[in-house]
Amino acid sequence: MIFTIMETRPKEASVGGGKTREELVKEKAIDLLSKMPIDYNENEVRELIKKLSGPKALGAVGYSVPLNIFLSQEIARMQVIFNIVRKTLVDACDAIDGQIIMTAEIMDSINAIFDARVPNQWVYDATGAEISWIIPTLAKWFNDLIERNKQLYEWMKGNRPYTFWLGGFFNPQGFLTAMKQEVTRMHKTGKPIGGGQI
Repeated sequence: MIFTIMETRPKEASVGGGKTREELVKEKAIDLLSKMPIDYNENEVRELIKKLSGPKALGAVGYSVPLNIFLSQEIARMQVIFNIVRKTLVDACDAIDGQIIMTAEIMDSINAIFDARVPNQWVYDATGAEISWIIPTLAKWFNDLIERNKQLYEWMKGNRPYTFWLGGFFNPQGFLTAMKQEVTRMHKTGKPIGGGQI
C-alpha cells in the first residue's frame, strides 16, 4: 500500500535544497556506482578456484571439490547482478543528462531510486523469475549486495569460511547438496547423494 501511495503522488520538479528529483537521483546513482564491487574476471576466477583446496580429509583441490564448483556458480550469478545494477545506474545518469532516450524502464528505475526502492530489474528478469534477493529498501538491498559479495570474494581468494552465511547465497540448496557431497566423500560411505542422512 505504501508503494501505491508513493507511485500515485505527484513527482515534484524540485525537492528541498533546490535540487530537482533528477539531480537527487543522479547523485544517488553516482554514489552507488562508486560503492560497487569490482567485476569478476572469468579467467582469474577460474585460475583462483583451480588452486582452492577443500577440507584436508577430502584431499582434493580445485574443481574436484564440490563446494568450489558451487562457489564458481555463485560468483557467475553475482556477476550477472553486478552487470544489471551497473547498467541501470549508468543508464539512469545518461538518460537524465539527455545522452540516451528515456525509456519506460529507465523512468521506472529513476522513480524507484528516488523513492529509495529497489529497481524491479535488480530482483526479477523479463519473465518475472526471481534473480536476486527480495528486500524492500534500496539501502538494505545494496548493503546485502556488498556483504554477499564479500563472502564470495574472500572465499575465492583462498579464505574458505569456517562458517557460512546460508541466506547470502543465490542457491542455498545447492550449497547444502555440495556440502553433503564433500562429507560423503570424506567418509567414503558410498551412499548416494540427494536423499537420506549423512
